[in-house]
Amino acid sequence: MPAFATMDNAQLVAVADADEVRLGKVQKKYGVKTTYQDYKQLVADPDIQAVVVSLPTALHAAASLAAIEAGKHVLCEMPLASNLQDVDRMIEAADKARVTLMPSLTFHFTPNYVKAKELIDSGKLGNISTLMYREFIPAKDLAMQWPVGCWVWDIEKSGGPLYTLAVWSIDLLRWLAGSDIVEVHPTTKYTKLAKYGGTLGYDAAASLRFANGMVGCLQYSGSVTHAASASRLEVIGDSTYMLDASHNDKCTLFAEDPFKSEWDVKQLGARMWGHQQQDEYFVKCLQDGTKPSITALDGRKAMNIADKIARATK
Repeated sequence: MPAFATMDNAQLVAVADADEVRLGKVQKKYGVKTTYQDYKQLVADPDIQAVVVSLPTALHAAASLAAIEAGKHVLCEMPLASNLQDVDRMIEAADKARVTLMPSLTFHFTPNYVKAKELIDSGKLGNISTLMYREFIPAKDLAMQWPVGCWVWDIEKSGGPLYTLAVWSIDLLRWLAGSDIVEVHPTTKYTKLAKYGGTLGYDAAASLRFANGMVGCLQYSGSVTHAASASRLEVIGDSTYMLDASHNDKCTLFAEDPFKSEWDVKQLGARMWGHQQQDEYFVKCLQDGTKPSITALDGRKAMNIADKIARATK
């Protein structure tokens, strides 16, 4: 909402939410002309050209398909659906209707990852040999976002919290490597956290091999205290140089000892994790009549790997 409400080349005309109180607050805050309590009414609105689907994962497919069938372009939150079969239906429907279906993969626009991609493509690291990513999310933050009983804790229905959150980093490594992941070897453990009423802590690691020969490593935890939260990307090339991109604001290139270059690329608000930049890109593609470089197939590939990691306990 903050991103679209501030754009010069797009107008936020309607919003749908089943919660009438929340709907009223949003309408007042952002000056939205029209509100609906049912997304089916929203997608039938002739004033609307594009829809953002930001719902629990299990509802993504139905809402996206309704919008696509109404001839609307769709920016859909990730994961695109609870299963790959629904994603295939969404892709087929969008192709048939000749509308854009773009997954919300904001790491393509997060400031320090954009800088990392620039440095990799410039050849400063030589040929990339390995990519590593670590993401530790505080258990307390997850419990506040998704209380006990919330949809995300039902692994069979939603894929679980690890599946829901891992898709962005998996896609990030695919994008930086410029290659598909052809092997994944995961180990995963879930722990019921009595401290937060029985939410699921998760701990996982996965080694990867890419089609172009690069290797990778993913490490996740949703079991840590806030002081241990972390988000860190590391890339090593055959130049022996290493790139470190921490959180969303720092990028460091380690070259010949003791030389290193640092970039502070911090941005605020909706630009912090690339949401505003992504939304602006989505709108520009629609206005220019061009296809986004980020496709629903990219979203599907990330989901496929995330599902293998999330279900590795079996």
